Amino acid sequence: MPASVKAQNTFGADLQVIFVECQGTSPDVAEAFAWKMKWMGNPAMWTHDRPIPTVGQGLPEVALIGIDGTVLMQGYPGDLGKKLEETIASEIAKARKIRAKEPEGELAKARLTQGLLRVRGRIEEGRLEEADQLLGELEKAHKGNGELALERKRLEDPALKAEREASKAWAAFVARVASAKPFDAANIQKAESLAKKHAGTKTGARAERFVKLSGVKLY
Repeated sequence: MPASVKAQNTFGADLQVIFVECQGTSPDVAEAFAWKMKWMGNPAMWTHDRPIPTVGQGLPEVALIGIDGTVLMQGYPGDLGKKLEETIASEIAKARKIRAKEPEGELAKARLTQGLLRVRGRIEEGRLEEADQLLGELEKAHKGNGELALERKRLEDPALKAEREASKAWAAFVARVASAKPFDAANIQKAESLAKKHAGTKTGARAERFVKLSGVKLY
């Protein structure tokens, strides 16, 4: 897990790490555990739905899906060693070459479509700081795109002012506590304050959930 979090931070938008809970743990326990282990506060995604079947007899198990959607490597992380990171770097280099050679090719279109879906999803979830960052990356890669212009207009809608302010405050909070001790008393108190100040927003509800998770018993 720490290696996957590191890889997500190292490779950034060129890599998407997806953590899949495979042991029947409840969402509350899984998320509380992830906070406690300092695995939150990065672009990694979390789910209980397996995108592909597992092949090993135990956990952890890792799978690397290439830019063409095929499974390149899968198994126990310790058995894959440095070859895993080398293959990730190779796939990223391959993708960059394709994008440079075919800026409007199928890979670029797929990347744009996926990016738009992620931006829209972040907006719907009230994660406007993340949406802004993702949208900015897409705008650099696809200058003058009409769909991106519409999403930018949507993101800057005055009706979202309260959500934007809440999202900014929450992003700052997560950046400060995610790699420290998230559930310290002072952090819980701050989250309670954020939930109260931004009540009625999706971010306010997120702060309330953080407080709830701080009380989940893990053992």
